[in-house]
Amino acid sequence: MDRISWTLAYFSYLTCRIYRIFLAVGVSILLLQSGLCQEINSYKTIATGDFPNPAIWAVWNGSSWNPASTKPSLANDIYIDQTHTLRLVGNEQVKSVFINAETGAGQKLNLNGFNLDVFGTLQAFSGPAPGMPDNAWNSQNWIGNSISSTITFKGNSRTIIQKNSWSAQTTQSRFSVIFDPNPGQTLTLESPLKALQFTVKAGNLLQKLDTSVLPNVCNTLSFNTETTVFGTGPFGNLMIESGATMISECNSLILNRSTSGSVSALNFILKPGGILILEGSAPRIEAANYQLNGKIIFRSGNSPKSFLSSSYPDAGIPNSVGDVVLQSNQNLQLPAQLFLNGNLEKTGVGNFLTNSTHLVLTGSGNQEIIGFPLVVRDLTLNKSGGTFFPRDHLTIQRNLALQQGQIDFQWKELIINTSGLGSYTYSGGKWKNLGLFTYQNIPLSLNGLNSTFPFEDSYNGGVRKVQLLGNTVGGNLSIRFTEYKGAEHDPGFDDNDGTPILYRLFSFFQFSGFASGSLPLQVRLSADQLIVDNVDDLRVVGTGYPLGGTHVPGIDPVNLWAVRDLTWNDLSGKNVTIGSYRVLSILPVIWLETIAKKHPSGNLVTWKLAAEKDNMLFEIFRTEKLGEPWALVGVIPSEGNTSEPREYRYIDEKASIYRSYLYQIRQVDLSGESSWSKVFRTFGKDWKEEHLLIYPNPFISGSLHLEFPEKSFENSRVLVRNTQGQVLFSQELDEHSLADFCQTLPTGVYIVTVYSENRLYSGKLIKR
Repeated sequence: MDRISWTLAYFSYLTCRIYRIFLAVGVSILLLQSGLCQEINSYKTIATGDFPNPAIWAVWNGSSWNPASTKPSLANDIYIDQTHTLRLVGNEQVKSVFINAETGAGQKLNLNGFNLDVFGTLQAFSGPAPGMPDNAWNSQNWIGNSISSTITFKGNSRTIIQKNSWSAQTTQSRFSVIFDPNPGQTLTLESPLKALQFTVKAGNLLQKLDTSVLPNVCNTLSFNTETTVFGTGPFGNLMIESGATMISECNSLILNRSTSGSVSALNFILKPGGILILEGSAPRIEAANYQLNGKIIFRSGNSPKSFLSSSYPDAGIPNSVGDVVLQSNQNLQLPAQLFLNGNLEKTGVGNFLTNSTHLVLTGSGNQEIIGFPLVVRDLTLNKSGGTFFPRDHLTIQRNLALQQGQIDFQWKELIINTSGLGSYTYSGGKWKNLGLFTYQNIPLSLNGLNSTFPFEDSYNGGVRKVQLLGNTVGGNLSIRFTEYKGAEHDPGFDDNDGTPILYRLFSFFQFSGFASGSLPLQVRLSADQLIVDNVDDLRVVGTGYPLGGTHVPGIDPVNLWAVRDLTWNDLSGKNVTIGSYRVLSILPVIWLETIAKKHPSGNLVTWKLAAEKDNMLFEIFRTEKLGEPWALVGVIPSEGNTSEPREYRYIDEKASIYRSYLYQIRQVDLSGESSWSKVFRTFGKDWKEEHLLIYPNPFISGSLHLEFPEKSFENSRVLVRNTQGQVLFSQELDEHSLADFCQTLPTGVYIVTVYSENRLYSGKLIKR
């Protein structure tokens, strides 16, 4: 029979039904056998013992197991067989770990306080190695033996715990797990995993949801449940480090201590710079404590989403968070109260649902609303530092509470109490660059708590607070603050009691939208950071005309209120600002000008005052960064009383021309009272490549200083040579040692060279 005929007959034979069945069964057996076969050069234990001892290992050569001559490495799979215990005596590396998981297996892997790097998978099996994939069973201290005993998953993207080859039945295992793949790589969990502690150190960890069963099952991360060892309450920490990402497809049981019970983990920690991505529609993490200081991203999903929550009775409430990002095409319902320490950002077509949310801004740094205009039920500003940027119009349906912090509106609008069911309370904080403030449904009675409005005066310094005190007929109230620098001297009008107004602030307020009427009203404007000789000098005036009503003498030297009694009719259509009626109250009697410029001898600091009376001296302070201590660098005495503008100059000779500085001047009068100028800056010159600044130069004795870009004495050396190139001095850079040596040099010119981080800087030193 020729080859073609034989081939046709063979395929005809295989097409018979019975032989198709035989063929399918045979192929299945072959595939199963292939799936269970160990790789060549896999290791298995043949006895209990220490990891580095070759005598406890056999190696698979493709057909048989043979005695090992070396310990396994990261290129080898290892099998820990029934009745054997493998003990680490140092840190080790392997490819995959297969552990016999039959009932009563006892302790199989004693990490002994050391770390085992795994570059493949962690799996359980039953039967002789390589055995059959099996769920891990409950054994005493199965993997142990302490929180410092760690298994670290490293390498590239892969599934590290495969389906049906592990389980959370290992309730008594005593080890920690670290997920530390290469940058950008993803480690995937397809079975539950239980330990003493989990750390997502780098890369991505993907927690899969098993959708092959109904209801879908989460591959839960959970913790040891030995209550006699670790107590009966919440236990176990999960940490997501900076630069690492955890992705969960789950809703319930993302994390807990006891999956089959109702005991929570102790801590869920998302560190700053870490990312938690939640893809479920109603994600829940059961932990007693939450530190959610990184970024939480809500994405994916085919149904409306709810915020991260918990349900166990011993769990905390995960409502204090860093950044929150919505990337989904579904809406996200925010919780009833959310403490936000970072940004709220929308990048998908889904929206944040905030109609039932009280948003509390608590961060110490800058915070933003990105990608949408915020409309929220309630808002509290309680920031210890930084600035909140809404980036668009901000609408608050009910309650606004200002406690501390700053909002920069960038000339957008603020609208509050649109529902008519809310309130406004002020105890601290300020607004900056607010385009228009609208208080809808104002209360019938206004007092200092519910009607103090803090507008920062960006041009003249200080917070220009507005207080309205009295009764209203309800309705709405809008306030616009228009800012200009400086004040007008002798604006040419008298108050309505005949008192001449000698100064009035250029900046002014406009009140609109309210119901006019004859109800009495008291208006107060604060002269914060304006130099005021006597609070009684201040008056509430118009921008070139008097207002109706009567002046009220000042009674508050702290807030420096200018006070006026009038009616609502008197505010209609008027520009309202602060004035003074004596020459000794200059508005703004802050410094008319403060400038710092580079000078051949250092920094030239100049300031100009409108007038002086009983002034004693000026103190010049300097720092390189806000938040760092201010250093007193100079004192200038006053030149005496004057009603005319006067300029002062001071040269800061100790300032480096290559550094930027902040300056502020303190004025002290004869009674010990003081006032401060605004903070102003001078910028350093650009560095010339390889230029070394040496000062004082010429040098005689004393201290000697070197300046070069990104100055650092670490790993830097200094050489001193004469003009013939001879090295006279060479050692690690230390200015004191260098000065001591240079004092001994003869008069002449020398070359000083600094080697720093593979760069070289040189300059000439003149010794006298």
